[in-house]
Order: sequence, then structure tokens, then C-alpha cells
Amino acid sequence: MVIFGLSVLLSLALLLMPPPPGIEPLVMKAGAVIVLAIGLWATAIVPSYFGSLIFLFVAVVLAVAPPKVVFSGFHAGAMWLVFGGLVFGLGVKRTGLDTRLVRSLLTHFPKIYIGMVYGVFWVAASLALIVPSASGRVALLVPIMAALAKELGFGEESKGRTGLIMAASLGTMVPAFNILPANVPNMALYGAADSVLNIQLTYADYFLLNFPVMGVFALVVYPALIALLFRDTPRHPDHHEKIAAWSGEEKRLLFFLMVALSLWITDSLHGISPAWVALGAAILCLLPRLGMLPPSVLGGEINYGPLLFLAGVIGLGAVANHAGLGTLIAENLMQFFEFQKGADFQNYASISLTGIVVALFTTMPAQPPIMVAMAEALAQATGWSELNIIMASMTAWGIFPFFYQTPPVVVAVALGNLKISDVTKALICYMILGILIMLPLHFLWGQSIGMFMTIS
Repeated sequence: MVIFGLSVLLSLALLLMPPPPGIEPLVMKAGAVIVLAIGLWATAIVPSYFGSLIFLFVAVVLAVAPPKVVFSGFHAGAMWLVFGGLVFGLGVKRTGLDTRLVRSLLTHFPKIYIGMVYGVFWVAASLALIVPSASGRVALLVPIMAALAKELGFGEESKGRTGLIMAASLGTMVPAFNILPANVPNMALYGAADSVLNIQLTYADYFLLNFPVMGVFALVVYPALIALLFRDTPRHPDHHEKIAAWSGEEKRLLFFLMVALSLWITDSLHGISPAWVALGAAILCLLPRLGMLPPSVLGGEINYGPLLFLAGVIGLGAVANHAGLGTLIAENLMQFFEFQKGADFQNYASISLTGIVVALFTTMPAQPPIMVAMAEALAQATGWSELNIIMASMTAWGIFPFFYQTPPVVVAVALGNLKISDVTKALICYMILGILIMLPLHFLWGQSIGMFMTIS
């Protein structure tokens, strides 16, 4: 409540105070609206989608930008990719495919705690390939992990239970930051890059740059860290619930998901946007007789909140770019950081740190549009391409210190009844390791494939 109150006061101050010399009144109004939106999203004082609606309303009423700019998120491809993810998530839940996949894999886990944590983390990460919505994956996994913890003898507030739930939530989210359609920040970046910079990100190129270092680092280091921080001793029950035979609906859904995955992986070859692949797969899931979901779910069971939230996040970036706020922020950051053409690692570190700082005061999905709005000015200062700028800034997503920064972790904390202090401890420890080890390795890997270097 205090943080939200401060954001409201700052927003009013920007709106009412005379602009400093050299700053246009439009920039002040845009800053006021954006600070208000960030305050709403960061504090979760209202649902995230409601915060987006407030942002869209205030931005239009104050004429911060034309309506086509404010509402640009609604015609971004990212909207339809997320819509496809919502349909997939509902289909997976309805058919029971989620339970089948998780339970069948859990039977193969080692009996020691660290082996279980690695197993849960990797299973959760694998679900990112078939269920694009991170919050949906967390909502599916946390109850199953809670039941598994109970079966293994872990109490409600035990370290063992906390570790399993954190492994599931962070496992399905952090490695997925390196898979284009698997998390909301990815989609926010995809939409903002397309609408603001006219850059079309591809699944394969995005994966090649990011997953070999940041994805693998998360898969190896995060489970070990969780197992160390929340070490516990499980008991081993002798009974296991028998899994029913595959239904026709499960088989069809799995086929649709595999086709979509294949098209996402090969989008650089056929040129079809991941958004339209997701929409096409969603249509197949909803087709009468062929699909496994009745079209009526569109009116009752689909949660459209994530779509409204995403529209606001993309709109924020468009408003910032229209008002020139990104350029202003970039100019101030360039006075603080020393960007130099040819100093590639220094530029990479400064941009990554900038992304981390921006993400500290926003939810994670709100960071990409802000960084995209800064990309042009940063590109001029560093001699890098705008693509390199936004790719360096997304390194901040996996090394965040506070749970409120990313909605899936908020969902996990709520559903799993986790202690915020436990969650924060794990996040900060991984952030330190990520800055010291992962970021330098990612820079070196990027340069080896022609990224993160001066082009002009």
C-alpha cells in the first residue's frame, strides 16, 4: 500500500508540476501515466488486467497518445499467441493430459531429495514446450506438487514442500524465458519489437541465442540451489496411483500441440508467425467433433484477463515511444553508464544492468516495452543493432530478486502458501550467481554467433 501511495504521489507530481527546461509537457504526462501503471502492476493492489484497463483509460482521457497508439496492443500478434496459450491450457486441464504427463514422469524420479528437485524442475521446464502460459502451468503444477509433498511426508511449512513447489514454479518459468512463446515477457517483447521497431523475432534464432547458456544454466544451477537451501528427507510410499488409458481427446490434443511446436521451431523456414500458429492450433482445439473443447468455452471458461494485461503492457511501450520518454530515459542512463562503440562487454553489462534496474520497479512483463522504447537511442550510443539491444536487456528476466516482479511466482506463492522470505532468499542467491557467471558466458556465446558487437 505504501509503495502504491508513493507511485500515485509521483504520478500526480509529474502531471501537475511545470516541466523542467527542455522537457515537453507530453513527456511529463506520459511519465505520470506510466508511473501509475507500474505502481498498479508492481503492487498488485488491483488485478493486473484491471491495472491495464486503468492505464488505457487514463492514457486516452489525458490524450497522452492517439487511441491507435494507446490500444496498439490489441492488434499485436502477441495477443493471439497468448489467446492460443489460454485455449491450450484449458484443453490440457479438461483432458487430464497435465496430470498424465507429470505423474508418469514423477514415477521415474530418484529417491533422494536433490534428485526429486531436479526431476520436478525439468518436468516443469518441459511443460513450457506444450503449454505457453506460465501462470497456467504454475496453476496446474502447484496443486500436484503439494499433493506429492504430502505423499512424501513433507508438512505444510516444511523445507521439502517449499523446495518442490519452488522447483515447479521456477522450473516452468525461468528456462522458458529463453523459449519465445512460453512466457508473457517474451510475448511482450515479441509484440513491442514488432509494433515499435518493426523487428520480427523468430523462434529458432531466439532459442539459439538464449537457451544454450541462460536456459541450460537455469536447468543445472537452479535445482541445485533449491535443493541446498531447502534440503529435506522424504519418505517413500509403496503405492502409486494407476494411470488410466489414453483417451481420444488426449491423443488429439497432444497431436495439435506437437504440430504447433513443430511449426514454432521451424518458423524461420516457413515464415508463419508464432502468433498465427497458436491461433490456428486454438481453432483446431475448438472445432466441433474434431477438437476437444466446445466453442461455448469462449464465453464462459476462458480467462481473458491475461489478454487485457498484455494489451496494457504493449500499449505502455507504444505510449512511451510516442512521447519520446524512452529517448529521455536513455539519455539520462547514458550519462550514468559509459556506452562506447567498440566496448562490447561494457555495453552488454550496462544494458543488462539497465534491464535489471527497470525490472526492479515494474512487473517483469512491463520491462520489455520500456527497453524497446530505449533501443533506438542505445543503439546509436553503442553502435549495436536494435535487435542486440533488446536481446541484451532480456537477460534481466531470469535474475529477478523479488517475487512480485513476475505473476507466475505470485501465483505459486499464493497457491502454495509459501513464505515470502524463503522465496526471496532463493531468488537473490540465483541472481548473484547469474550476474557473476551466467551473464559473462551469455556474452561470449552471443559474440561467437555474431551478436553483441559493434556494427557501425
